[in-house]
Amino acid sequence: MGRPTDDVYQALKANISSGFLAPGEHLIEETIGSQFNVSRTPIRNAFKRLEREGLITVESRRGAFVASWTSADAAEVMRIRSMLEAEAAALAAERRTPADLDHLGEVCERMEEAEANREDGFRDVMAHRNHEFHLGILEVARSPRLFNICKNLTMAPLMSGSFHAYDDPNLHRSLSDHRAILTSITLQDAESARAMMAAHLRITYQFMSKPVRQTLIA
Repeated sequence: MGRPTDDVYQALKANISSGFLAPGEHLIEETIGSQFNVSRTPIRNAFKRLEREGLITVESRRGAFVASWTSADAAEVMRIRSMLEAEAAALAAERRTPADLDHLGEVCERMEEAEANREDGFRDVMAHRNHEFHLGILEVARSPRLFNICKNLTMAPLMSGSFHAYDDPNLHRSLSDHRAILTSITLQDAESARAMMAAHLRITYQFMSKPVRQTLIA
């Protein structure tokens, strides 16, 4: 698979993960080919990669569709994340460097600034920074196997509409949680970091299990 496949794959994955491509949306090869100026082969190769990751489904004679995530799917992913990312946070507390802390702190600041200023598209910025924070902790853990297992889970498109439906209390909760996790990592308190991350994701899971509250950030 060459670069055209990679370009199509990365673009589609980003659009699915951000919610720009909604669950159930039909991915039309001709449209994608025109957009990227590529033949059907790179598109189909990209589809195979996305299907393996559970981001799309490919149906005979119907084509490719963005995967639809049920509440049970979301709960399963969050349960797995609460276990594995809690371990990553504990490892990060043990292995972090001053440069790591600077980076995670900057991500928190950028997310807080976006929420405070509320410029056009601020929720998209928060979604991006949120993913960067969680991915950053996985990187600081310096466990390649753990990173490879978790990285796609952090991008799973669990909620439709991306971050545009999130209410203010849950935005503030997430910002506060991130700061608490970062404090534990800064203090090299592995058990506190583990507990903070697990609680952060478990609370998200609890709200996600209630239909009225499926607008959380994690």
